[in-house]
Amino acid sequence: MTDSADWRATHSALSALDLKFREMAKDTPELLDREQFRIADDEARMLLHYRLQPWPTFIGAAKLAELKRVGIEVSRLLRSVPARIFRNDPEKLAAFYGIGSPVLAEILFDPPTGADTMLARGDLIETAKGFQCIEFNFSPNLGGWDTTIITGLQLAVPAITRFIESEGFRPVFTDTILEMFRFIADDIRGKGIIRGRAFTIALATFPEEVPSIEAGLDYFNRELRRTIESMDLDVHGRVVACSSECLFPDVDGFLRLNEQRLEAVVELSGDGTPPHVYRPFKGDLVGLYNGPMGMLLSSKRNLALLSQHAASGAYSAGEQAFIEAHVPWTRLVAPGEVDYGGEMHSLVELLTNRREDFVLKDADSYGGMGVVLGKFASPEEWRETLDKALAAGNWVVQEKLESLPYLYQSGAYGCSVHDVIWGPFVFGERYGGVVLRMQPKQAGGAVNLSLEATEGIAFEV
Repeated sequence: MTDSADWRATHSALSALDLKFREMAKDTPELLDREQFRIADDEARMLLHYRLQPWPTFIGAAKLAELKRVGIEVSRLLRSVPARIFRNDPEKLAAFYGIGSPVLAEILFDPPTGADTMLARGDLIETAKGFQCIEFNFSPNLGGWDTTIITGLQLAVPAITRFIESEGFRPVFTDTILEMFRFIADDIRGKGIIRGRAFTIALATFPEEVPSIEAGLDYFNRELRRTIESMDLDVHGRVVACSSECLFPDVDGFLRLNEQRLEAVVELSGDGTPPHVYRPFKGDLVGLYNGPMGMLLSSKRNLALLSQHAASGAYSAGEQAFIEAHVPWTRLVAPGEVDYGGEMHSLVELLTNRREDFVLKDADSYGGMGVVLGKFASPEEWRETLDKALAAGNWVVQEKLESLPYLYQSGAYGCSVHDVIWGPFVFGERYGGVVLRMQPKQAGGAVNLSLEATEGIAFEV
């Protein structure tokens, strides 16, 4: 498979340097032998808890610009779904998102909602038609943040360093943690939340997970100091770890942890925002990332609505064209008819007769769970999943996409063609870097780090 011209075209479109690296690497024993990457693998397992892809990716300016454009625009359009599709109607919002009551929905969707300051990561597949978004997660608790660590591990491989030096290339990448802290600092400064010359960011999670976050505070605080220096700010910043239960508002309404006033809270638990944290946010007394809106927007059902309503008049002609180009056909799984290929079909009959063309997804699942590809499922398993989806009422179906072929190291020795998921981070409407998950094409199924997938980053050429 490594002599296929297809992967060469894919990598050539990324950059000339990327193709040159692969032409060299596929014939270099040192870069084919996984044992040569043992030090990086051991560090990755200890620090990152997943397998590292030893080969880097070199992305050129044109492809990077396209990745940024698609990631930012899909995020913007998904965040607009409540207003565009439901017109912010409390009763419709409560019914669709399962919010307790229209009154609660009205409170949640009354500005500020936090939708414009989401910390998010998309999942894009590059197909023959360009980048297409298969889902978008509006949660800070996502993998791939550690771009600095991954970069250091890849540059610790002598053969990779020699190649980079021989090309006179200076490794450049978008540091995701630094970009996140820069975004938060700009946000709370712009809202006047920072008073004085110091601010504190709390990473809030479940009580049992606080110790693991505390173990990484030296790293987070070092990155925050780098951020402040890069922004030339005359302030001091600090990162702390806690559970939401330990936070409380003072007499003036400001949020505190013990005696320390907090200027920002990054929620990592995804377990809902307590009222005593939400109230100061609504009063612009603390920055909250991502809050309850993140849980609602992360549902894959929003992508189905975006796809289904592209031509409904809810979006401009330009937006419609963008959705049709970069959002695959996605629908809510429910009895009745759907449009597909310019014709109306019974959804059940369409999925039964053409299962290999579709993917069923639990709309609220993460990490590849609750995803069944018709191509790799037996007719019995597919029908069982479809019945489950129809009964649950919170599943979506998506047209299966074919990733362009990429060449990466694989197995104990060698390389092979991979499927790749591009994960651009988007903070508000800013690009925050990208993480890649790649899996040998022959493995089949969803690209999943719990299976055969590895994770890597992209150097910017």
